[in-house]
Amino acid sequence: MQLLVNRYTEKSDVFSFGMILGVLLTGKDPTQPFCVEGASGGSLGLWLKHLQQSGEAREALDESILGEEVEEDEMLMALRITIVCLSDFPADRPSSDELVHMLTQLHSF
Repeated sequence: MQLLVNRYTEKSDVFSFGMILGVLLTGKDPTQPFCVEGASGGSLGLWLKHLQQSGEAREALDESILGEEVEEDEMLMALRITIVCLSDFPADRPSSDELVHMLTQLHSF
């Protein structure tokens, strides 16, 4: 909705960051439809949220970037950050300050 009226906000920047992070972690093209519980046409964010809720978040990670277990844990934490950034509702997305805090915690892990 924000993009349709050319209103770019802090929350749209957070969404864009989440999209980039999601692409890096999954290797998926975000313009392609994603299947969620038998329905096609879902978004990257919805697909990731579904996998997380079903306990299958690891399945979303791009196999070519998986390495040691510690790195995998950090990637799964980054995936959680991605999911909150890709919320359909801007009010549910973190502020840029909150995002920086989450990323700092991830880095110190």
